[in-house]
Amino acid sequence: MSGLNPRQKEAVLHRGGPLLILAGAGTGKTRTIAYRIARLVERGVPSESVLAVAFTNKSAGELR
Repeated sequence: MSGLNPRQKEAVLHRGGPLLILAGAGTGKTRTIAYRIARLVERGVPSESVLAVAFTNKSAGELR
């Protein structure tokens, strides 16, 4: 997580259930979501239980 800023780290480490990440273009949303998903899976959440929504083909490809 060394490449994340404090707000992104806060989102990745959030433990209160579902989380909406909303920010402008080029702010690292996709990276933050990818790290969050990895963290959830590391903590034992089955990957098939995780839903991530991307609004661009580029972001969807990166999450895949």
